[in-house]
Amino acid sequence: MPTFHVEQIRLLEEGAAAIGLRLDRDQIALLSRHVDLLLRWNKSINLTAITDPAEVVEKHVIDSLALAPLVPAGTLLDAGTGAGFPGLPVRVARPDVEVVLVDSVQKKVAFLKSVLAELRLSGTRAVAVRLRGDPAGEHLPRVHAAVARAVAEPGAWLTLAEEYVLPGGLAFCMLGPSDPVPGEHGALVLQQELAYRLPFSRAQRRVAIFQRRP
Repeated sequence: MPTFHVEQIRLLEEGAAAIGLRLDRDQIALLSRHVDLLLRWNKSINLTAITDPAEVVEKHVIDSLALAPLVPAGTLLDAGTGAGFPGLPVRVARPDVEVVLVDSVQKKVAFLKSVLAELRLSGTRAVAVRLRGDPAGEHLPRVHAAVARAVAEPGAWLTLAEEYVLPGGLAFCMLGPSDPVPGEHGALVLQQELAYRLPFSRAQRRVAIFQRRP
């Protein structure tokens, strides 16, 4: 195994453990392969500005995995998923969660479909659509949880998320250290706000968890 792969797997193992996740060897291998494919495709289509494998592991994969313990079993909508974050790592860590990866950019969805085929990852699909708050018209399900990692400021995202989340379901905002968060937005009410640090750079992150009123 090439040295950089050994290092990548070590970082994935240590990073997951640092945020309290226990992943088996097969799960780590799937996450590492996702990183490999991302970096390879990124040479021809713009998937991420981060090109250092160690930074991709921490700032994309580990940051995504921080969401895994918080997501309820059922269906997760990942809006503006880009290269598959956070939905794809969440699915790898949580086989009880079915993930719909949505992005408006066809080339990114082509990448995701290639990754899903190569990883043979069931319970996940990638859809090219621009979300307009019309799940039926977009042929998308209403879901138990929805997340946008880098799509819009919280208010705009929550307005959209409300249309997709089932009553009692959750909407997640993944945030930087100082992004403002409303106490409620429409039918979505803030339940919890968690702060965490990425394990290697110690960069601060927050996740705000909103629940849709029944």
